[in-house]
Amino acid sequence: MSFAPIAIFAYNRPAHLQKALDALAVNPEAIESNLHIFCDGPKPNSNSDNLKNINKVIKIAQTEDRFDKINAIVSDKNLGLSKSIINGVTKVIEEHGNIIVLEDDILVGKNFLKFMNEGLQFYKEEENVYGVTGYCFPSSKQIKQPTYFLPIISSWGYATWADRWEKINFNGYELLKEVLDRNLQNDLNFGHLDYFQMLKDQVAGKNDSWAVRFYVSMYFNKGVFLFPDKPLLQNIGLDGSGFHCLTLGEEVKIDNDNFINTTDIDIEKLNLEVNPQIVKNIKKGNLNNNKFFMRSIKKKIKKIIAPEILQLIKRKFKFKQNKELERLMEMPRFTQTNTILLGKKMVLADGASYVFMFNEIFQENIYKFKTSNSTPYIIDGGANIGLSTIYFKSLFPKSKIVAFEPDIKIFKILKENVESFGLKDVDLVNKGLWKENTKLAFNSEGADAGAINMDSHKSKSSNKIKVVDLKPYLNQRVEFLKLDIEGSETIVLKAIESSLHNVEKIFVEYHSYIGQEQTLNEIIEILKKNNFRLYISAGLSSKSPFITINTYSDMDMQLNIFGIKNT
Repeated sequence: MSFAPIAIFAYNRPAHLQKALDALAVNPEAIESNLHIFCDGPKPNSNSDNLKNINKVIKIAQTEDRFDKINAIVSDKNLGLSKSIINGVTKVIEEHGNIIVLEDDILVGKNFLKFMNEGLQFYKEEENVYGVTGYCFPSSKQIKQPTYFLPIISSWGYATWADRWEKINFNGYELLKEVLDRNLQNDLNFGHLDYFQMLKDQVAGKNDSWAVRFYVSMYFNKGVFLFPDKPLLQNIGLDGSGFHCLTLGEEVKIDNDNFINTTDIDIEKLNLEVNPQIVKNIKKGNLNNNKFFMRSIKKKIKKIIAPEILQLIKRKFKFKQNKELERLMEMPRFTQTNTILLGKKMVLADGASYVFMFNEIFQENIYKFKTSNSTPYIIDGGANIGLSTIYFKSLFPKSKIVAFEPDIKIFKILKENVESFGLKDVDLVNKGLWKENTKLAFNSEGADAGAINMDSHKSKSSNKIKVVDLKPYLNQRVEFLKLDIEGSETIVLKAIESSLHNVEKIFVEYHSYIGQEQTLNEIIEILKKNNFRLYISAGLSSKSPFITINTYSDMDMQLNIFGIKNT
């Protein structure tokens, strides 16, 4: 058997990393396994003690020699645990096809690698098995089989395959939208493990969990994880009083400094079924463990407990107190409400779509650009409730903006928000963009996805809107042209092609609708002919399109296209 590569993720805890490596090296398979140690870089303004610890971690990684091949990957900047894991696992798994993943606070038993590699081998061809873990959740009764499946994951000491990793959508906003649209809020949870809350917190910026995004993606695909009936690892990362795992109807306590685990579990291939009695006992076990934790937390700030049980562990999650975003996500869809943005009242048509747009525009800064012109001319095609217009004005207070929004209801909110912010030199146009001045059927979605009706995705509820040819607005230098116009982008670009020489920077949101002819090639050709260098990121995509096509709102792909005029 060839052994799967191992990845360990470390930051600034040299003692923990050393213990983790020592425990891992005891495994007989270690000497024949490749080891990748990912060392995260320092945060801005790190103090001298932190820098010393980071350097100690790097030295440990670079001098380790007890494995077949050792690769120390050192980041020059701080990525954070979530990004480190997503990037690192992707890098290794694309090369090798599978991977075993640990963090620097996980001590494994001597048969951990045997269990992981056997699990990877046994279930390699089973697409619904998303991973193998050495952790066991608390159970209220003895589990009478050595291994079993659960419809949840464990992020402590796990293994997975490339084809399954490719199915994971790490865009929490898209996942949350799908959960809400499919009304799966309650179905997503597992007993007292509130995965829906974890996902909302991730979207709201209150945690940075990659694991909840893995779980929700797996849930959508009806996946399972393989668990052992006894723990093959322990976590020393929170430096509390011990590790507790209710596996045999009693509490097993393992000393942090003297972890010796010789548990050996032979894997026998199971039918891909979840045992409902095991699920029931583990849900009850988690409830007991949750009550125990809540009693103990009053006396001890840090406690050894799996991250899936409670999202109170601050080492795992970088909390940002933003109750308002959480409130908006919990509101029923398409319910008008208000919030505060930049100290001003903001009227919203829909809480969830606001959170998504706020993240893209104000947190990810997808429209941010630089110019020496203090009064740039900006065209905001698809202004919606005005977030992008407000953002542009925050960058360039003296800018002149023309903002187009065809939806009558949304336009009223846009106008109210522009007035609330006291924005000057903003021309609001209650029309859609098209190749000519006319009226067209329009489907009003009620939030951020209203669209001109095309033959293949007509809606029963549509009305007529005015649309306008954009070309007359392009008779001067345009610093930034934004086209987020829900499927009309190719038609509009064709109509204005001869005027694009006046545009310096362009953003196009490309929409590929199910069953419609794709026109991405036409957009790229038009922009390349007009001397734009292009950069593209995916909003909706499929990592394994030969197997599964991800869809949303009648689309099978959505891309953000950024064009910068070549000088």
